[in-house]
Amino acid sequence: MAARDLVQKKHALLRNFPLVGHARYVLETIGPELRQYIVTSNDEERPFSRDQRSWIYASAKGENNYFGFGTDNDVEHVQGHAYVKQRTFAGALPDLSDPEAALPSAKVLGGPRGRAKAFRPASVINISAMSFGSLSGAAVTALNKGAALAGTMQNTGEGGLSPYHLNGGDLVLQIGTSYFGCRNEDGTFNLDKLKSLVSGAPSRRSRSSSRRARSRGSAACCRARR
Repeated sequence: MAARDLVQKKHALLRNFPLVGHARYVLETIGPELRQYIVTSNDEERPFSRDQRSWIYASAKGENNYFGFGTDNDVEHVQGHAYVKQRTFAGALPDLSDPEAALPSAKVLGGPRGRAKAFRPASVINISAMSFGSLSGAAVTALNKGAALAGTMQNTGEGGLSPYHLNGGDLVLQIGTSYFGCRNEDGTFNLDKLKSLVSGAPSRRSRSSSRRARSRGSAACCRARR
């Protein structure tokens, strides 16, 4: 092959670099695959990003299609994203008796799956998951009391349901991936413990099952009031 590369006059690269020049053409052939799986990020491809395709594949297969599209992206410096930031000195609060003051969620949680206790969240803005292990008890208490005042929901994060979460605010109890508070001694998921944990809140709604709870990142959503 080296002799053939030296005498052929069609490819200067192979003539100057016999044998080794073939590696260039091999890399050029698999270039799209290299860029797809190594160079580009999960949201750069067009017309559909890898995150979007993963959601479509999981939905088509009837698998867990819960993906986080928001915080993985640069929503602050790229146009087209809506985001809300805190304000130290806020203006006057709206009149709670004004029916237009509230901004409920457009989606009914549990509605598409026909859940018996489906409900519409009272607010489109809620408190995202922050584990109790990453915060103090006072911080969790303040967040939950704030959620109760604002009419929003608080995600407990992957740290289980603590007494500090029970201050009147609605909760989203996250149970994946370590199943804090609802697992067996060997670390596997225990549905009975989950039911006991949620009922002690008490809860109005739960959308977990043993099959879904075994999926990575699954969460039980409950409205809990003290």
